[in-house]
Amino acid sequence: MNKQETVINVGEVRDEEKMEVNKAVHFSDAEMATIRRGIRKADFRVIPIMYLLYLASAMDRGNVGTAMINGMVQKLNLSPADQGNVTSLLFVTYIALEPFSNVLLKRTRPSIWFPILSIGWAIACMCLAAATNATQAIIIRLIIGGFEAGFTPGLITYMAYWYTREELGPRMSIMFSALPASGIVNLLYGALVLIKINNLIPYQSIFIFGGLLTLLVGIASIFMIQDYPEQVKFLTEEERALIVKRLNASQGSAAKSRISIKSIIETLLDWRVWAFALLNMSRNNALSIIGFIGPTIIRGLKYSSSTSTFLTAIVSVIGVIGAVVFAFFFKKTKYWIRILTLDLFSALSLAIVAYATNSKLRLAFLFIGGFPIFAVVPITMSWMSVNSGSTQKRALSSAAYMMVGSAAGMVTPYLFTTKTAPKFVTGYAYAFSLYGVSLIMVFLLTVSFKRANKQRDSNPKDVSHLSSEEQRAMHDFHPNFRYMI
Repeated sequence: MNKQETVINVGEVRDEEKMEVNKAVHFSDAEMATIRRGIRKADFRVIPIMYLLYLASAMDRGNVGTAMINGMVQKLNLSPADQGNVTSLLFVTYIALEPFSNVLLKRTRPSIWFPILSIGWAIACMCLAAATNATQAIIIRLIIGGFEAGFTPGLITYMAYWYTREELGPRMSIMFSALPASGIVNLLYGALVLIKINNLIPYQSIFIFGGLLTLLVGIASIFMIQDYPEQVKFLTEEERALIVKRLNASQGSAAKSRISIKSIIETLLDWRVWAFALLNMSRNNALSIIGFIGPTIIRGLKYSSSTSTFLTAIVSVIGVIGAVVFAFFFKKTKYWIRILTLDLFSALSLAIVAYATNSKLRLAFLFIGGFPIFAVVPITMSWMSVNSGSTQKRALSSAAYMMVGSAAGMVTPYLFTTKTAPKFVTGYAYAFSLYGVSLIMVFLLTVSFKRANKQRDSNPKDVSHLSSEEQRAMHDFHPNFRYMI
């Protein structure tokens, strides 16, 4: 029988299988066909419900920007400072609770953890419609941030429970296309703005509608989320055994992995973790400009509230296209090339939005900017994830990645208010400084990864005397591990 070789670079392998960490694993053609069949089943069981949850997360976190231009400012008598607080203080609890999120994910189960989070923020989102002043709105937004804090880092970790490094990238791009897709819901919000629903002010309809949709998805997720490949029933015994064996060789059993104090300390001391986190600050700032601030920018171009709501959705449509195009057509291009290209494209688009005098040209590049901004988000997340080296470090790195990145969301809303419109001088200067930081981090990470790979190729080390557990604890510093550049 012909043999097909699958080379795995990261590794946690069951000790009882006596398989060496970070060594090639061989499967027959028939076994590879079985694995592919099992992965297709996982795609249909894992991705759809998590996609809907991420869609709901982005929608409920970002709909305040649309609400602001549809009566919320006037009804709650929000000053420019209040507008910034209502928008950004969500990130206080979001940032504060993210470091603990993946620890709690491991102590519960995905099928319990994610429904709790989504149902919690859905109820809080609907409560925003009942807020009567800025203080109440801020408190509710803090609650939303607390529940949403565990979702995105948990999602990054959860996806790695099911897929190897090679499989993770395209699926992450598909998954995070939900981010711009959430903006398309603005079309529905626009319809709500035009339709009078009882005595509700348009912004109240937005919060109730968004929260209700999330609540339904959250309840459905209780029954639909799959925990671990080792435990699911939709795979045959053969499919389960081969997929688990492959994942064990790739990154280890998620069901058996535990986060130790030693892993936490090692992750915190790894400068690359923080370099990736700084990369995410640029991403979150750009997303904040589009999601939270986009409607304000468009309104500043003298469009009506309802027209601004519809126009904001165009940015999201183009963003979905960008995410999908890069997921399918550029997945074999090196990570650093994709990220550098998209960052430069994004910065150029923002420069035209910021400094062009023609309003139609500014609007056009606000739309076009959605393509690189939304495309680069999942690519950067994937680059961080595939180079973490183990399920434990990935869980911790993703929490740090989201925590630091989210800090941008705390600052940006204060720089893009109705008071600073339409020029937003300080806001744009802040954005371009983060693009500069992003380019520096991409350069440093790329050089570091290339040097590490070259050194390990030229100076191989024998660690066969170490147990599998000891080898797995080396994470991405294992001598057989190779970074994806």
